Amino acid sequence: MMLRRLGNKTKIAADIYKFFPKHTTRIILFFGAGGDFFNMPKAKYTFMNDYDNNVYLCFDVLMRRKTELIEYIKMMPIHQSFFDEAKTRQPDNEIEKVVYFLMLSNFGFLGKPDTLKLGLGNSKKILLENIQKSYKTLVENSNYFLNEDFRNVIKKISIMDKIKIENILIYSDPPYLDTTNNYNLGVWTEQDVIDCFDVTFNSGFKGAMSEFDHPFILQQAKERNLNVHIIGERTNLKNRKTEILITNYKTQPTLFDFLILNN
Repeated sequence: MMLRRLGNKTKIAADIYKFFPKHTTRIILFFGAGGDFFNMPKAKYTFMNDYDNNVYLCFDVLMRRKTELIEYIKMMPIHQSFFDEAKTRQPDNEIEKVVYFLMLSNFGFLGKPDTLKLGLGNSKKILLENIQKSYKTLVENSNYFLNEDFRNVIKKISIMDKIKIENILIYSDPPYLDTTNNYNLGVWTEQDVIDCFDVTFNSGFKGAMSEFDHPFILQQAKERNLNVHIIGERTNLKNRKTEILITNYKTQPTLFDFLILNN
């Protein structure tokens, strides 16, 4: 996975996927670093979306100009002056934009453009290997990438009437309410949460949403008679919270799935 961002689902993708129903078409409203996409079994068709222009450009350039991107990264210095340059310079060249974005995301502490993080491993080599792996995964599957506000994604998919409703799954992994994120989307509000619930669960398809056990999130799920499944405990910037998956379809329940709503 070529992009490192806060909240990516690399380590818990398998735990989330076990709650997914059978489907041939997956609509990912918030692609982010792609931790879920790159670490889950693939659907026959996948519609990926991210409204963050930096994220979209990163994967778009990977698909169209991989060779140029790799050559530029090979020359990329990993030191403080270049890190500072990436924070302040606004290049016109899209390759440079992506390289700066990767520098800040992959070499910034916690994926944020504040402090350069240096380790003992060969970070550039790992990045180059992950670029190759990401490209291979993207080109070997039937994928479509959009750069839309999540509210507009469904209406942009024109083949929807040709796919049986039961074969479509919408998966949302939005910025979590009241948590720090490093996406260029502004503050995620309660109204955004409500709109995300509407799109994910009221579009006529099976829907699943990742979140923390925030009281407002749980209240929305309860009012809409949705199912809440516990994925596990996660640490987000030193705060330990419970990761949950909300669905509008039934899965095999466990005792732990109900504890969080009954506290």
